[in-house]
Amino acid sequence: TPSRDQLTHVYTLHLRPDDTFEVYFDLQSRANGTLLDNWPFPQPEIVDPDDTKPDDWVDEPTMDDPDDKKPDGYDDIPKEIADKDAKKPDDWDDE
Repeated sequence: TPSRDQLTHVYTLHLRPDDTFEVYFDLQSRANGTLLDNWPFPQPEIVDPDDTKPDDWVDEPTMDDPDDKKPDGYDDIPKEIADKDAKKPDDWDDE
């Protein structure tokens, strides 16, 4: 267990590709094990063989919305908003 003093400590979590881990506290190993055995990860979903897509399903990543339109005045909005208080410095080089 970590100490309860007011000093700064180094915590390190080392994850390995084989789903094992090791926790270090001030460079000393304090805990280790496998991720699936030591933490309550959600169970993977079970594939339902009877699950089907609806008949009107669209597989395209995006689809057009026939009712889509720009709001009124959208094209009148300037791309940049001018800063009325901004001024060019006296030593600005225009070249």
